[in-house]
Amino acid sequence: MTILADALGFLTVDDLFGTRAQPLRIPDFQRPYSWTSSNAADLVNDLMHAHRELPEGHSPDEHSEHPYIMGTVILLRRDGYGHDDVVDGQQRLITLHLLRTLLRGGEIPVLRSGETALHGVYRELERLTQQFEDQLKRDCFRDFVEHGATVLRIVTDDEDEAFQFFDSQNFRGKALRPHDLLKAYHLREMSGSSAAEQRAVVEQWEAADENELDQLFSTYLARIHWWSRNLSAHAFTAEDIGLFKGVSRSTRRLPGAEYHRAAKAILPGLQQWSHLDAAPDQARDLKRARHQLDTPVAAGRPFFDFAAFMLEESRRLSTLLYRRDLPSAEQDPTLENLRDGRRYRFSRELFLAAALYYTNKYGEQNFPLVRQQLFRWAYTPRLSYDRLTWRSTDNYALGRAPDLDGLVHVNLFAAMRDALDPSGLRLTDLEVPLSTRNDHEDDVTLRRLLNEGI
Repeated sequence: MTILADALGFLTVDDLFGTRAQPLRIPDFQRPYSWTSSNAADLVNDLMHAHRELPEGHSPDEHSEHPYIMGTVILLRRDGYGHDDVVDGQQRLITLHLLRTLLRGGEIPVLRSGETALHGVYRELERLTQQFEDQLKRDCFRDFVEHGATVLRIVTDDEDEAFQFFDSQNFRGKALRPHDLLKAYHLREMSGSSAAEQRAVVEQWEAADENELDQLFSTYLARIHWWSRNLSAHAFTAEDIGLFKGVSRSTRRLPGAEYHRAAKAILPGLQQWSHLDAAPDQARDLKRARHQLDTPVAAGRPFFDFAAFMLEESRRLSTLLYRRDLPSAEQDPTLENLRDGRRYRFSRELFLAAALYYTNKYGEQNFPLVRQQLFRWAYTPRLSYDRLTWRSTDNYALGRAPDLDGLVHVNLFAAMRDALDPSGLRLTDLEVPLSTRNDHEDDVTLRRLLNEGI
């Protein structure tokens, strides 16, 4: 990594925010401030504990002998700019800036009333600093925070390497999840875009639930990729994010890559020109054509559009697949159990993954019939095994299941990848087991639904 040697070192809080400090800027594409009041209180309590542990008789001039190290901040310095961009450490830096302001007797009234994370943290810091009734103790603690607490500053002038370093960092021992790394990667691919456009995609991404994004990529999209290529699925990790990096600026100009690059660039404009008044169902198929799971994504902004669309599709299908016409408007408790019950987790994941891939490639023509066929394919293993494990589920998806009653030996995902028309799929060959492997009452109900339909 291209680290600026003259800027590498430990800095105190006063070095970071004092009058002689290099100005710091939070780039527009960074995620919003997200620390909680608890995070801020932990930081203050850690500082108080470190201050109390100083050797007896310690004077203000001796802070450098006993520094309290609060971690690392990574900054990006570019020629012609009068500031450093914060690549990693913004949560800690903002919190320290607020704490320093309050300890110096300053106020930020606008942060006292509001519902954002920043408002909540400011109120907590204000409460904590008001506990210093003795002015001498307050000044002593402020002096320790400003001159005895340090961070390791790493400054680089290489944007790509700065983000690669950021990708490898942990916060309080919690590694960034793969979808976080994908976000950072595709934001780097937008370095030539306006700040407003970068901010828009970050706001779109941050509006999604963190666990939903994790599930989308790890439980559905990655497994679809592996199973459709006759590969066993495994835990989606940082080593696998290459599956969704797509065609980027650095991709070699080879014929196959050029084909996908051209298709991704031309198709959106062509669709907008030729389908100005598309009905909702047609508009959804047009989006599916742009975001085909069998093709690489285009890096940068198109990736965020892809993720948003696939998240919308997974949400919609998770409801649509378990919707049943009833005399009343009440939720069918039987289908609710199939959708949410722990006993049917692996079947449920198979069902949604298959439906997501099927509709992405073939749309929703004859979907009521297709839904029933996919339901039978996904839930039959629950009846065929005494205990349905992940290994059994993975083998079943690959068409490698043992010869058990009711199981079909076909990799449905690979079959869909190879078939442009769904009529060639073996969905009509599926049979329901003649009996259940045990007497669990939910399985008896499931067998009835497999025969009757949902």
